[in-house]
Amino acid sequence: VFVLPAFEVRAGTRVPGSKEELLLSWAEGDARPFYGTLCPRCQAPTDFGRWRALPPSPGLRVAYEVPWRDPWEPFYVAPARGVPPFDERFLQYGFNRISQACELHVAGFRFAVLDGAFVAHRGFKEPGGFHGGREAELGHNRRLFRSFRAELAQRYPHSARRC
Repeated sequence: VFVLPAFEVRAGTRVPGSKEELLLSWAEGDARPFYGTLCPRCQAPTDFGRWRALPPSPGLRVAYEVPWRDPWEPFYVAPARGVPPFDERFLQYGFNRISQACELHVAGFRFAVLDGAFVAHRGFKEPGGFHGGREAELGHNRRLFRSFRAELAQRYPHSARRC
């Protein structure tokens, strides 16, 4: 699957239209890696330092591959067919992207980080900026994720990969 590095852009700041603009916003403190303050581990495998240091490229390209690591929640694009479907039991907040990325990993998919493309969220994600039911949703989905992992071992009995 093709991973799009994900960023947060300060509220009121224009969303960058190119990697060059994004790097400038990042240097000025108006952009940062997604969940950089709330859950750095959730996006760390993307390796933003490596992505930032890539030499300029005229277009879209695969820059490098990275192994999946828990609790990575990559934003990615993939073919419509052949990719395991999203498990719709993960409602509301928590473990939705982790569960899907985990299954991709167990199913044998590789994660290729793209250069020349990224996604951006308007506004910085800050502690306390979530809705009131978030903790209850997170607890429910955490319990669901434990059983989901056991299901993956049954669904992919020949895979040596686990999450």
